[in-house]
Amino acid sequence: MHSTNSFGRVQALCLFIASTFASPTVHAHQGVDNGYGPNNRSIWIDGFDIYSDYTNNSVVPPGKLVEYEFTLSQQWVTPDGFPKFAQVVNGQYPGPTLEANWGDTIRVTVHNNFTEDYNGTSIHWHGIRQYQTNWLDGVPGVTQCPSKPLDTQVYEFRAMQYGTSWYHGHFSLQYSNGLYGPIVIHGPSSANWDEDLGPWILSDWYHADAFGLEWIGETTFLAALPDSSVLNGKGKFQDQGELYEVVVRKNKTYKIGIINTSTLLTYTFWIDGHNLTIIQTDFVPIEPYTVSVINVGIGQRYEFIIETNADPVNGTNFWVNAQYCAEPELIPISNKVGVIRYDAADTCDPYTPEDQHVHFGCADPEPKNLIPVVKQNVGTRVNGIGPEEYLKLGHQAYPNASDFPGTVRKWVIQQTPQFVSWTEPSLWQYATKSNVSLPPEAVPFILDYDDDEWVYFVITSNYTLLPTDIPRNLTPSVHPMHLHGHDFNILAQGEGEIPDEPVLNFENPARRDVIDIDIGGWAVIAFQINNPGAWLFHCHIAFHSSAGLSLQFIEQPSKIKPLLESSGVLPEFDDRCKSWAEWYNTVNIPHNATMDDSGI
Repeated sequence: MHSTNSFGRVQALCLFIASTFASPTVHAHQGVDNGYGPNNRSIWIDGFDIYSDYTNNSVVPPGKLVEYEFTLSQQWVTPDGFPKFAQVVNGQYPGPTLEANWGDTIRVTVHNNFTEDYNGTSIHWHGIRQYQTNWLDGVPGVTQCPSKPLDTQVYEFRAMQYGTSWYHGHFSLQYSNGLYGPIVIHGPSSANWDEDLGPWILSDWYHADAFGLEWIGETTFLAALPDSSVLNGKGKFQDQGELYEVVVRKNKTYKIGIINTSTLLTYTFWIDGHNLTIIQTDFVPIEPYTVSVINVGIGQRYEFIIETNADPVNGTNFWVNAQYCAEPELIPISNKVGVIRYDAADTCDPYTPEDQHVHFGCADPEPKNLIPVVKQNVGTRVNGIGPEEYLKLGHQAYPNASDFPGTVRKWVIQQTPQFVSWTEPSLWQYATKSNVSLPPEAVPFILDYDDDEWVYFVITSNYTLLPTDIPRNLTPSVHPMHLHGHDFNILAQGEGEIPDEPVLNFENPARRDVIDIDIGGWAVIAFQINNPGAWLFHCHIAFHSSAGLSLQFIEQPSKIKPLLESSGVLPEFDDRCKSWAEWYNTVNIPHNATMDDSGI
C-alpha cells in the first residue's frame, strides 16, 4: 500500500507537463511613478505615504474618475461543479473586481435586471467610510429605498481609504446567492513585496436558494449548513468542480488580500509551509505581524505577504486551507480550497501535513498585535456604558419573548429584532421630516453629540432566553459585527463573561470595521463622532442579520437634513422611493414577493 504522505510515491503517480512558466496576475498601480516598487512600497505619490493620516478626512491624494457599470441578473453558475441559479454581477460569479487608487473618485452605475424574482436591490461598498455621503452606503430601509427591477442607480464616492474589501447586495439575502465582488484600492504598504496576487474571495457556498434557507434557523435549533467552500469562484463538491490554483516563483514575496464573503462560516485560514505576514486589517494598515494561521470572520479582510521559500522536502505544491473555526467535523466540507505551485509543470496534489488546526477556535488575533501604522489615541467618552447599556447579542422567541422556547426565534440586540421600512428609510425620514421618531423595530440608537466626541460600546454575546440543552447541529455562534460609516477602535476584547473592570487600551488600539465577538465573548469598542447619517451595525452572518441581529446608529441627527439638502440628492432619493413603493404595491404584493425578514 502506498502512502499519500510520501512525496516520492505521490510523484510517481502525478502528471508532469512541460509548459512555459505561468506567472500570477499583477494588478496595475496606475499613476505611481516616484520610486514606488518592490524595494519601497511605503511611498505613494508626492506628499503621501504609509504614514499619511488617512483618518483625517482632508488628507486624501488627488485622483481621477474611475467608472464601472454593473448589471445585476440571475444566471446559472457552477463554482463547485454543481449548478445554481444565482444572483450575479455582469453575468459572473464572483463579480468583477472594482479597482482604483487611493484618492480616486469611483462611479458605479448599477442596473437592476432581477426581473424573474421581482427583487429590488442596493449595493453596499463594504468598509468604505462614505464620509458625508451616507445616502450612498447602499442599505435599503436605512440609507435608501431599493432600486426596483429595470431601474438604474449611480453610486459615486471618493476612495479615502486603501486596501482590500468587497461590494455586495444588502437587500435581504442577495449576497448569499452570489451578489458580490472584490474591491481593491491601491495604496502604500507597511512592508515590501515583489508581486501582487490580488484579492482572494473566500466563501461558503449553498446550492439552494438562500431565500429558502432563512427559516431553518428561525423555526428549528439547526443551522442551514453550506455545501462547499469556494475561493475566487472555484471549489469542489464531491468529485465535481476544480480548486483555485496559482503558480508563483521561488524566493519571491507576494501580497494577497483575503476577504471572507461567507453567509455562515468564520474560517481558520492557512497555507501549508508558509507564514503569513499581516500588513493590513480591513482598511487599516498595521505594523507587520507574522502568523502561521489566522481566523477570518465574515466581512473581515487581511492583506498579507508570503515568502516562497518553503522547505521542498515534501514537494513544491502546497494546499491553501480554510475550515470552520469551531468544530469543522460538524460541517463535512473539505478544508482544501486552493493550491499554490512553485512549478507550473508539476500538477501533483500537494502533501498534507498532520497539523490541520482542528478546533483552532474562533477568536480574532489579539488586539495588541494589530498595531495601526497611523496612530490614533482614543479620547474620553461622552456616553454611558453601564450594564444596562450593553449591546447584548442573543436569541429569543418571536413575537413574544416570554413564549419559551416558542415556534419562531429571532436574533436580537438589546432584546429587539430589527425590521426596517423599505418605503420609508431612516435617512429619508430625517432628511424630510421634523421630530422624527423611528419605531422600536427599527432599533435606532441616537448619537446626538458634537464633532470629534468619542462614544464607547460594550458588546456581549451570552444573552439568550432559549433553552441551552436542546440538540443543535452547531455550537453557539461567533458573531462578526460590522459597523458602517466608521472604523472603530478595539479597547478590549475577550472570551467568557466580561470582567467587572476590563483593562482598556486608549493608546493607538487596534482599528477595523468588523470584529468577531467570540462564542459567549465580549468586546469594548469606540469611535469618533464625525459622519452624520444612519449607520448600520450588524452581525455579518447573513441568516442572523436577516433574523434581526442589527441596529442603526443615528449620528448627529440635526445635521442630516442640511447635509442632504446641500448635496442636491433629495429629488432623486424621493423619486426612487415613490417608484419602489408603486412597484412593491402593484407587483410584489400580488406575486407574494414581500419582505419577510429584517430587510437588510
